[in-house]
Amino acid sequence: MNNQQLLDMQSGSAMPADLSNFNMADLVKTPHNARLYQEVQKLKKLINELVDYQLAHPKKAKVATREEIDKEKKAKQEIEKREKYIRAQLSIIKSLYRQSILKVREEKAKTSDDRAVNDALILGLHNLKYEEQSLRSEISAAENYDHKYMKLPLISAEQFLVEFPEHQNSTEHDLMTARIEHEHQIRVRLEERRQEKLKQKQKLIAEVKKGKDDLTKLDTMVEKFIEAAEPIKKVLATE
Repeated sequence: MNNQQLLDMQSGSAMPADLSNFNMADLVKTPHNARLYQEVQKLKKLINELVDYQLAHPKKAKVATREEIDKEKKAKQEIEKREKYIRAQLSIIKSLYRQSILKVREEKAKTSDDRAVNDALILGLHNLKYEEQSLRSEISAAENYDHKYMKLPLISAEQFLVEFPEHQNSTEHDLMTARIEHEHQIRVRLEERRQEKLKQKQKLIAEVKKGKDDLTKLDTMVEKFIEAAEPIKKVLATE
């Protein structure tokens, strides 16, 4: 399977059109599922070898010579031995399957926790957007004023002198200049705060996107594993 096919499978797209190079093992990502898949392949190999051996050594209706009797007995013993290996391998698979089910449940629980975290991040992002809109409204209101100095939304001269008593003896011109500079500093701080909020927003968007991508990949892996495990489930159900 080439890189493009792997990317398509991971992104949840349809099965590849060319199945000649398709490898089911490429879909198995978690270690416990990879072990289970390997043991299932061993079981498949053992069963195929048993069937091939039985076809190569069919049971005869009648055996006449001692050699044929010994040959028939040896074939029977070999078949019983192979069946014993198959039963032992099936026991291993049953144990691994139970472990895999528990792992899947743990992964689902972790996915649920991760979704809760992402929901909290999304809520925080909405709150930041609301705060950003409020700040933008305040900034827009400030920017839309007629910037003739007499119409600037400055604090009153009396309040300014209370906050900055060092200007008590300043001329009217110097006092107005100081008030305008004070307003400018306030706006600079507002802009810095806005930039910080924008950075927080971008960071949250990136974290939410990454969380969603991880959840999508994990859901796809779990769904594909469940689909791939259906044949094993049917085999185990017949035991």
